[in-house]
Amino acid sequence: MDTGVKMRTVSAGDIEDLLSFWRTIEGVGLGKGDDRESLERFIDRNPTACFLLTEEEKIVGSVLGGFDGRRGYIYHLAVSPEMRRQGWGRMLMDAVCGELEKLGAHKIHLFVLNDNHDAVEFYRHLGWELRTDIKVMSK
Repeated sequence: MDTGVKMRTVSAGDIEDLLSFWRTIEGVGLGKGDDRESLERFIDRNPTACFLLTEEEKIVGSVLGGFDGRRGYIYHLAVSPEMRRQGWGRMLMDAVCGELEKLGAHKIHLFVLNDNHDAVEFYRHLGWELRTDIKVMSK
C-alpha cells in the first residue's frame, strides 16, 4: 500500500470535495439526500463513522456509515479506479464496520445499484451476503 495515503474522519468542510469525487466514480448513485445540507446533518449525526482516504489532500476514497440506534448503514464506499485492488476498500470497510459495531449495530446493511456487478463481487469477497428475500422501497 502507498504510504502517502491517509485515512481520517469526514468533516463538513469536505462535502464539496466529496461530491466532486463521487461524481467521478462509476457506480456511485447520487440523488436526494446527497446535497450539502443533508450531508452536513448526516456527518453531524455520525461523526465517527464517516471516513476519507486522502493522498496529498486529494480524496481517493470514502465511505459513510450511519447508525440509527438499531442498525448500521453504509453509503458511498468509493475508491479511485487507480487505487483499487490495493486493499483500500477493505480498509475503509473495516473502519466503518468497526465503528458501527462499537456504536451498537448488531446488523449492518449497504446498498448497491443493480448494475454495479463489481461492487457486488467486492462485497461478496469480504463475506457480505446478497439478500434476495427483501426489496428496498423509497419515497
